[in-house]
Amino acid sequence: MSGLRNMIIVLGLLCCQIIGTSVSAKTISLSLDEFIQMALVHNPDIEIAVQQYAGSKGVLTQSQSLYYPRLTAGADYGKAYVDGLRPVDEDTVAHGLLRATQLIYDFGRTTGLIDSSRFNLDASNEYLKQIYQDIVFAVKSNFYSVLEKQRLITVAEQAVKNYEQQLYRAKKYYEAGVRTRIDVTNAEVNLSNQKLALLRANSDYKTARVRLEKIVGSKPNNGDYALISNEPDLDALAASKPEMPGQLQELLLSAQDNRPGLKRFSYLIQSAESTIRQVEGDYWPSIKALGDYNTYETDLTNLSDQWQLSVGLTWEFFSGFETEGKVAEANARLREVQAGLREFDLSVTQDVTDSYLRADENRAGVDIADQTLGLAKENLALADGRYKAGIGDVLEFNDAQLLYTENQSSLVITYYNYLTALARIERAIGIIPELKDYDYAQATEKAAE
Repeated sequence: MSGLRNMIIVLGLLCCQIIGTSVSAKTISLSLDEFIQMALVHNPDIEIAVQQYAGSKGVLTQSQSLYYPRLTAGADYGKAYVDGLRPVDEDTVAHGLLRATQLIYDFGRTTGLIDSSRFNLDASNEYLKQIYQDIVFAVKSNFYSVLEKQRLITVAEQAVKNYEQQLYRAKKYYEAGVRTRIDVTNAEVNLSNQKLALLRANSDYKTARVRLEKIVGSKPNNGDYALISNEPDLDALAASKPEMPGQLQELLLSAQDNRPGLKRFSYLIQSAESTIRQVEGDYWPSIKALGDYNTYETDLTNLSDQWQLSVGLTWEFFSGFETEGKVAEANARLREVQAGLREFDLSVTQDVTDSYLRADENRAGVDIADQTLGLAKENLALADGRYKAGIGDVLEFNDAQLLYTENQSSLVITYYNYLTALARIERAIGIIPELKDYDYAQATEKAAE
C-alpha cells in the first residue's frame, strides 16, 4: 500500500509540474508599440546616451561651482623655535586655518566655461533624442522584417501544398496511363525544391526575430511570443497600404525644424563660441577676494590669533604662448563644428530625399506587384485547367506556379519595404508619431536612476 501511495504522489507532482509548465509557456501577443516601449527601456544604446547626458550635466555643475566661494580648513601641530628673543623662546604649537576665497571677475573665463558646458548639455540632450528616434526606427524596421518573413513562410507553405497536389495528381494520371513518368519525377523535384525554400523561409524568420530581440534588448517571454499584425490578407494588402506623409519640399522644411542632429550641431557651435570667450579671458587678470583666519594654541608671545580680508588681482602677462595656442585650438574647433553642420545639413537633405523617393517607388511597386499577382493567379488557374484537361503539359504548370509564388513574394517584400521606407522618412524629418509627445526629460531622469 505504501508503494502505491508513493507512486500516486509522484504522479501528482509530475502532473502539477506539467500543468505549471504549460501555463508558464503560454504564448503572448505583442504589438509594435509594445516592442518600442521595451526597446526604449532595455536597449543598451539608450543607457550609453543617458550616461553621456548625465556626464555633461556633471560638467555643467563643475563649471557653475566656480561662482561659489571656496572654503578650506587646515591644521598642523609641531615644535616652534624663535631665535630672535632673549631668552630663546621654544614651545609646541597647534595651528588652525580657515580660508575663504571668492571669484569676483575674470573677464569671461568662468562665464564662457559655464555657457560652453550648458550648450554641451543641450547638445547631449539632442543626441539622446536622436538615439531614441534611431531605436524606434530600428524596432519598426526589424518588426516589419519579421512580419515579412512570416508572410513569406505562408507563401512557401502554400506553394508546397500546391506542389503536393500536383504530385498526387501526376501519380494518379501516370497510374491511369494518361501521363508519363516524367511528370511524376518533375513534380517530385519541384516539391523538394519548394520544401527547401520553406526551410530557408523558416530560418530567415528565426534570424529576423533574433535581430528584433537584439534591438529590443531582451527576449520577451523567453522567446515565446507572436507579433500582432493588422495587415489584411494578401489579396487586400495593396488596398490597405498607408498614404505618403506629404510632399518632398514639406518634408525637407520639417526636417530643418525638427531633426535632433541639426539642433545638436547648433548647440555645439554655440558651445565652441563660448569656449573661445573662455580661453581669451586668459589674456586678462583675475580678481578674487580672500579671507583668512589663523588660530594658535601655544605660549609663544609672537603667535596670536589673527584674521585678514583682502582683494587680489592675478595677471599672467606671458605664458609661453599657451593662451595663443588655446585660442587657435578653440577657433579651429568652431570651424570644424561649422563644417560638420554644413555636412550634416546636406546629409539630412539626402536622407529625406532618398527616403521619400524609395517610399514613393515602393508605393507604386505595391500596386504593380498586386496587379501582376492577379495576372499570375489567373495564369496559374489556366495552366492548372489545361493540365487537368490534358491540353497543357507539366512544364507549363510548373512555370505558372513558380511565377505565382514569385509574385506573391514580390508583393510581400515590396509592401514591407514601403512600410520601412515610411518609418525611415519619420526618422529623417525628426518627427516620429510614437515619440511626438514623449517626455524625454522624464525618461532620461528615470533611466539615470
